[in-house]
Amino acid sequence: MASKEYFEDKSKLYYENFINNKCTKKVRGIVLNDDGEILLLHSKKHNGYSIPGGTVEAGENIKETVVREVLEETGASIIPIKVVGKYYHTSKNFNYDGITFDSERVEYFYFCKFKGFLNDNLGLKGEFDDGDVKIVFLDYEEAITSRLLKRDKSMIERAMNEFLLYKADEFNEPINISHKKYHKFNKNKNNNK
Repeated sequence: MASKEYFEDKSKLYYENFINNKCTKKVRGIVLNDDGEILLLHSKKHNGYSIPGGTVEAGENIKETVVREVLEETGASIIPIKVVGKYYHTSKNFNYDGITFDSERVEYFYFCKFKGFLNDNLGLKGEFDDGDVKIVFLDYEEAITSRLLKRDKSMIERAMNEFLLYKADEFNEPINISHKKYHKFNKNKNNNK
């Protein structure tokens, strides 16, 4: 559970952006390992999944933020590859110091390569400490059919396309993704023939 101070700090930042007519920048890391599995956070309490990430802090760019946030939330070291999309939205009825306002946000979704875990004690360090969140790797089919926001599923699809192109460049192997986008589907279909 996030601390009261954590939410107060976030609310203050969102409010400052609101009164200065600025959009809050956030970034999420769609982290894929060498097998194309996606690193996600699973909340037992909400019975759902999320992509690790958070708010861009003063003096940071989105690349620095995605590296920091994924490390803080999962203990994973990553290589940011490229932005695969962004999503604008408004969070309604935010509250700071008794003032209710709408928070305008833009979330950048970054395709990242998984390098490894930097420590054995994984979890959401500092922000969450109740043991509710578990770190998991899901293959594409599992991720797309899991309880995950629709926009997150769309961004995972884009990241998977980038992963296939990245692997093709890395190994100089042509990969045809025109009608069969995902290697997990291709393996399953080929095995069922």
